[in-house]
Amino acid sequence: MSDRFPTASAARDAVALAAAGRPWRAAAGPDAMRRRLASRRIARRPIAIVSWTVLALLVGVAVFGPLLVPTNPLFQTSSALLPAGSAGHLLGTDDLGRDELARLVYGARPLVLVSLAATALAGLLGVAVGTVAGYLGGRVEGLLMRVVDLGLALPSVMLIILLVAGLGTGPAGLILGIGISLAPGTARIARALAARERSRDYVTAARLGGARAPGIMLGELLPNMAGQLLAQAAMTLSVAAGFEAGLSYIGLGIQPPTPDWGYMVAEGQQFLYGAPSLVVLPAVATVIFVVACNFVADDLRDAFDPAYGR
Repeated sequence: MSDRFPTASAARDAVALAAAGRPWRAAAGPDAMRRRLASRRIARRPIAIVSWTVLALLVGVAVFGPLLVPTNPLFQTSSALLPAGSAGHLLGTDDLGRDELARLVYGARPLVLVSLAATALAGLLGVAVGTVAGYLGGRVEGLLMRVVDLGLALPSVMLIILLVAGLGTGPAGLILGIGISLAPGTARIARALAARERSRDYVTAARLGGARAPGIMLGELLPNMAGQLLAQAAMTLSVAAGFEAGLSYIGLGIQPPTPDWGYMVAEGQQFLYGAPSLVVLPAVATVIFVVACNFVADDLRDAFDPAYGR
């Protein structure tokens, strides 16, 4: 049984504690054991190990890039378009004589950090709305989910472009635009999970024990929804990275001269045949990050829900 303890004993314990004036607290039982077992199943397959490693490396490059490659990515040499392997330029330079390796390393930062921040914003908004709707139900659920449906009715790309155009280009506009546009999808997942969990025995026992709705949602529902929500966050991260790179590619994202993989691809297109590395390297790096996020999401989903995909 996936609940913490049977209904009858849960109700008896809760009523006894309520009569004694003591709040009911959930005991660590099968659910806690299930989470421990799930944590042991993470990164058990070779593809999962590779994906987690690649994702950690790319995040590390984004955070510690200046320490890894101290070269200034904006510094221009006297000669432009130096080939790979030139003195002092391992991957060569771009059309303005800027070191390509430095720009590639520094260009990881906007994509990774904007994607992480947008995913956190989408998770915060989506989980809050979805959990409240799923637990309370009734008119509250109906009202909140109609707002969510309105957000889902608009194409994500159109919604993001409208938000970024209104909020302004740059990191702040990207984070708000991508985060708000991806929140409805997370809200639907959180609502479904909360609606499933609210009928479980431990939630009933918590109500009988005098626990209030906020305490139940924060202390009971969210810990049991955390695994699936974490998998959803990894999937949202991959989508956010794709949107960030795409918006920068069309000129609505990170603005020059700050290095960014998206607009590095756009800038290098005119030199595709003479210097293909200007396009291939940032494009491949973006694809690797997105694919790694998807495999990590699959690994988390399999770990916390072994029946998924059977």
